[in-house]
Amino acid sequence: MDKRLNSMAMYLPQFHRVPENDKWWGEGFTDWTTVKAAEKLFDGHEQPRVPLDGNYYNLLDKKTLVWQAELAQKYGVDAFCFYHYYFSDGKKILEKPMENLLAWKDINISYCCCWANQTWARTWSKLYEANAWSEKFEPNEDGTNPVLLKQEYGGRLEWEKHFSYLLPFFLDERYVKIDNKPVFLIYMPEDISELAEMLECWNALILKHNFDGIYVIGVNSIKLLPGISARLFQGPNAYRLPLIAGRTVKEIWKNGVNIYDYQDCWKNAVNLRNADHLKTYYGGFVDYDNTPRKGKLGVSAGGVSPDSFGENLYKLAIKNIVLGNEWLFINAWNEWGEGNYLEPDEKNKFQFLEKVQDVMERCNAPQLDVQKEWNNISEQITEDNDTTELLKMVDKYRSLYKVLNLWLTLKERNIYLQDYFLERGFGKALIYGMAELGKHLYEELGQGKLKVVGALDRRQGLTYKDLTFYCIDEELPECDVVIVTVIQDFDAIKGMLQEKTSAEIVSLVNVVNGIAEEIGEDKPGYQQTPVEG
Repeated sequence: MDKRLNSMAMYLPQFHRVPENDKWWGEGFTDWTTVKAAEKLFDGHEQPRVPLDGNYYNLLDKKTLVWQAELAQKYGVDAFCFYHYYFSDGKKILEKPMENLLAWKDINISYCCCWANQTWARTWSKLYEANAWSEKFEPNEDGTNPVLLKQEYGGRLEWEKHFSYLLPFFLDERYVKIDNKPVFLIYMPEDISELAEMLECWNALILKHNFDGIYVIGVNSIKLLPGISARLFQGPNAYRLPLIAGRTVKEIWKNGVNIYDYQDCWKNAVNLRNADHLKTYYGGFVDYDNTPRKGKLGVSAGGVSPDSFGENLYKLAIKNIVLGNEWLFINAWNEWGEGNYLEPDEKNKFQFLEKVQDVMERCNAPQLDVQKEWNNISEQITEDNDTTELLKMVDKYRSLYKVLNLWLTLKERNIYLQDYFLERGFGKALIYGMAELGKHLYEELGQGKLKVVGALDRRQGLTYKDLTFYCIDEELPECDVVIVTVIQDFDAIKGMLQEKTSAEIVSLVNVVNGIAEEIGEDKPGYQQTPVEG
């Protein structure tokens, strides 16, 4: 077995000004803006993060890229994977750092790119998986288009145009290749409906340039997609998803921030096994804290340390070698706005980079018996998949599907929840839980005769249209009914709310199920006149 392993760090090209960001978020905006504005939101929260020696660099400055390349090579990082933003009609953004590297042939660093194929939209947009840099810099919603850059893929002419842009990079000697194929990551391959046709087009084009195709890696993809050569499970997000990791990660909430256990997430990374034959790269991660962008709606890792990072990265590196993988992906080189970076900061200096250097030297030492080392690591792996938590999650989503299906069925028969509450004498309602069910409930109730006086949610800092939000510790507004939209733990929530209000407390799930049972298949049910506008 060839156990030679190289390391590649994900690279964010967001640290320079572009006209679009000036327009959308304010003049001079870069990701440094969010990093500098970060706030300490709970005890022990390590914010703001400060680069070593206050090095708030500009990526358009050549000396910055020279410094990064030399630093990476010194500490065992062999390549950068640049995020690539390419939208409808060939629109690009943040493309200059990689274009500059292509032009600056004297900078000796290998690289490839990852197409971050997401629509860019403001954080209050309802678009699923919308990408946004920072909620803190949102303008007033009124009259502002929520879609900043729409991700569309077009047809053959658009594919050929995209390929023509990428080709000079593919031809660069420094561009990473596997099996004589340039490596190209796609962040959301499932989003491309004509993925097979697009990749077939690209592969036909690249054969004309003495390559054997394109080595396409799908990020966090659990499907076997046509044209995909391999997948990358990118930490930490992949290892926090039970659908991928097979178990949950311990988490707590502090001041609205979701804090997950760093070691628990790494444990999932080492334990995770591939369920099919597709080649899979298991990526490591440094840290995570996106509160500079998301504030109290953010997510943060708890228990992070250079020692824990180094110990777990070594295990994951051995795992990748045993699987025959050429690359160890690390997230990330410079995701400062998500607290996920190898670059030195004022607190840890070069410690995370030193751990990478140590791991790469140990993994590539001639005397290392990789299989024996992996056997030792495997013996320490405990098969403690959290079946209880997984079953609870399955039950939650089964209930969510059922209530949404019944609710939609009722609406199709002109049966509305507003009538249910009005017939019981409720004139004012408070909604508990403003996830998707809460928003749908507000949309149905908020324009009729039943007045929604506010919303309760354990997450702080939430906003939704003109709705007033309350914390459980605050004095609640006068209301006749509190409607709990949370799927599970209703009894516990009801008990807590009964200490705060004399209003009746009902479960949305029970209400919808009750109406459905009451009307049966043949009964007309509650008929309602059109909702007042």
